[in-house]
Amino acid sequence: MRTNSLGAWTDAIRDTFVALDIRPDDSGRFTGTVRTRRLAHLMAADVLATSQTFDRTGRLTSRQPLDLMQIGMVVAGEGELIQDGRTCTLKPGDFAIYESARPFTWQLRPDWHLRVFTWPRESIPLSETRSQELTARTVRADSAVGQLLSPLLSGLLIHDRDVSSGGAIRLADEIAELAITAALEESDPGDPDSRALEFRETILRYIDAHLDDAELTPQQIAQAFFISPRTLHRLFARFGETVAATIRLRRLRACREAMLSPQNAHWPLTDIASRFAFADLAVFSRAFKSRYGVSPSRYRELNR
Repeated sequence: MRTNSLGAWTDAIRDTFVALDIRPDDSGRFTGTVRTRRLAHLMAADVLATSQTFDRTGRLTSRQPLDLMQIGMVVAGEGELIQDGRTCTLKPGDFAIYESARPFTWQLRPDWHLRVFTWPRESIPLSETRSQELTARTVRADSAVGQLLSPLLSGLLIHDRDVSSGGAIRLADEIAELAITAALEESDPGDPDSRALEFRETILRYIDAHLDDAELTPQQIAQAFFISPRTLHRLFARFGETVAATIRLRRLRACREAMLSPQNAHWPLTDIASRFAFADLAVFSRAFKSRYGVSPSRYRELNR
């Protein structure tokens, strides 16, 4: 979509992202373009326009609430992002996290190109308190994590190849986790949190490898890593998470991926649920609907 009308542009941005107050630097030479691509619950967008400021005010968050986690990556021009009491400046290749449930401001100049990546907030296993520590922090294109993630983010819009339903879900989840890792690194690379994050990632890999084990509990995980259950719980609490909720979320994700895999097309939902340690189909169905908004059978039907 391309337009020279500020009214049409305001409507397009609201319909694509969230409601924003938009102030162009020069309304006489205004122009804007937006193009989107969806991968499961992740929406990627290319946005190009002339100099302007976007405000997500407290009034807008109250009157038109929408809870999203977003990444803005500058491709051309320069951006300044303000949220949660911080201001960061982004040059081409740099990116930062922000959230739509709280006020933010983007200032983008001169003629600019921004790539925006958007997830429903409920799909991100991060507490609001923790997320407020990570927003509006510049992840530099030449940083250790930025060198890996910036090309990956760009590739989502540069390469328009089909991805399977299961692959798209995994990609959307894993990119979100990488972005959170990048923001944690930038919050203070020398902070003990970086070591805690590394240990947490090791534990998450262990959890993923044992999702089919009905005996997987915080106590069993703590024993496997020769730490106390209390230490394990404190580690996850540092990232606004609980161990039990993390296990359940990752089991639900695994079930969702299995449901969408063509090779499991004839598997009953009962078998898929029990494969990942949901012994009771009713419990699985309630947990799935609470997380994804529809029942497992309806989700499968919609994604066939």
